[in-house]
Amino acid sequence: MEEMLFKQMQFVRKRTIAALDATTEHLADEMPGNVKNSIRWNLGHIFVSQDTLLYPFIGEEHHVPKDYLELFAIGSSPHQWKSDPPTLQEIRNFLVEQPIRIQKDFAGKLEERIHQPFKLGEYELTTLGELLSFAIWHEGLHQGAINTIKRAVGTEDLWTKVPEENQLV
Repeated sequence: MEEMLFKQMQFVRKRTIAALDATTEHLADEMPGNVKNSIRWNLGHIFVSQDTLLYPFIGEEHHVPKDYLELFAIGSSPHQWKSDPPTLQEIRNFLVEQPIRIQKDFAGKLEERIHQPFKLGEYELTTLGELLSFAIWHEGLHQGAINTIKRAVGTEDLWTKVPEENQLV
């Protein structure tokens, strides 16, 4: 199971990075209609939520900068931001590093039971592997939100890499 979960985590993250790479700095902050969060928020939230969900269950601190917690935590929104958000490149760096670190830190531990079940309604996650599986699903959920925002603002090609000269970074 461990090899399969880590492989799935890497696959899903590569798709997240591909979505990020196909996003300009301007597009990253679009919030069409009644959308509460932007592409930038969704990308930052993927990083923040995965670290803050997983690391406490192995008795370690997460690796999330404090300002990221304020910007990208559940319930937050760019409408509430009081400081400038990180660039896409900065978020990208965290997203690239994270699965490598998670695989190193969680290798050999995914079958371990967690000290207190993580509840999702009536459903309970009881092992580190189940938590990681949930985190992978959650990332895919936010990939869908990113694609929905892109479609809503008229983006036809979701996956073409944005040339550096077109980036505002």
